Amino acid sequence: MPRSIRRHNPAIPRVRAVIAGQTLSGSVSLDLVAAELGTSPRTLQRRLAEQGLRFWKIVDDTRLSIAGALLRETELSVQQISDRVGYSTPGGFARAFGRWAGMSPTTFRNVSAPGRTDWREMGRPDAHLEIVQHQPKTSRLES
Repeated sequence: MPRSIRRHNPAIPRVRAVIAGQTLSGSVSLDLVAAELGTSPRTLQRRLAEQGLRFWKIVDDTRLSIAGALLRETELSVQQISDRVGYSTPGGFARAFGRWAGMSPTTFRNVSAPGRTDWREMGRPDAHLEIVQHQPKTSRLES
């Protein structure tokens, strides 16, 4: 079948599920995912490429998606979450998460918390009061 006619491959969700399982178990590799799917690493890469996908991009997206769920739904620390999704340092995780979500893991957790719907509720609950109550100081030259 010509590539222009190919439809979405129903095996892609299975690939994502295997990657998610391996991510949570602590080690993801092309060889392990291919073996679990009963194919060779090269064939897996080729099938993903036919769908416009790259293996390591799927791994990164899966890691960060899992991290987002853990930030929203658990009280685990950022360091614990970075360990669970396979980052060697919390800083590396925070940078990758920032690129993915557009904000730090802590900000994401605060924004995603139940009952937090207003931007002013991000961070400390009283942070917006300081902005509203702040009065500019007059300089000595003006007195």
